[in-house]
Amino acid sequence: MAQELSNSFLTNPEKAYQAYLENGYHIESNVLTVAECNMLIAASKQLENAVCGNYRPQMMPHRQNSLYLLAMKNPLIIEIMRQILGGTPVGLQTEYFYCKPGTRGFSLHQDNFFVEAPYGAFGSAWVALTNTHLEKGGLIVYPGSHKEGSLPVKKLSSNKDMAQDPNANNEETIVPPKYKIMHAPVPRGAALFIHGHLVHGSNPNATMEWRHVLLNTFIRKGEYFRPGNYAQREAIDLCQRA
Repeated sequence: MAQELSNSFLTNPEKAYQAYLENGYHIESNVLTVAECNMLIAASKQLENAVCGNYRPQMMPHRQNSLYLLAMKNPLIIEIMRQILGGTPVGLQTEYFYCKPGTRGFSLHQDNFFVEAPYGAFGSAWVALTNTHLEKGGLIVYPGSHKEGSLPVKKLSSNKDMAQDPNANNEETIVPPKYKIMHAPVPRGAALFIHGHLVHGSNPNATMEWRHVLLNTFIRKGEYFRPGNYAQREAIDLCQRA
């Protein structure tokens, strides 16, 4: 973990970029301040899925509160996305995860399974608003698996968790055995940047604390993407004011 955090795009961008190309992910610390994290958590209490009480992940919270659009336009996030996507990033999607105690994890998947963008043109910034670790809904990654491109999936028949994304456990990516699982704890305010083809998932939240996360996804300007029936993605101009 300490080694990952030392590979910062701020202090050594070339080293960080090469590690991202090799592993398919990058953890950048101190992307948001504690105060910014707390503001986003406080605002989440007024989002539709909190008000109705089911605390399902809120798709596109920026359409309800511009604070989430402002977070998506964080200059460091945009600059890192520009480097790893190899061009001007355009926003696609925001999603707020409450992950209350007992919430199931997200099955193994590749984000681009849902988006269908060209290889390397799509990526995500998974921003931890609280500390995350194995017991607290922490992420699972398979370093290097992004090099495989699109992998096959198998259907799952597990029961739905109403506090989880409805797409969370419909399918599971079949991971070639040469790739090994790794748990990726992400501290509060840090962002995990994820290649669109990296196989990853999350653990259940086995603690008594809520695990708040803001997911932002981006695509290289001008590239194709699938809007999706549930997500209803649309290009977001990151140059305009929130």
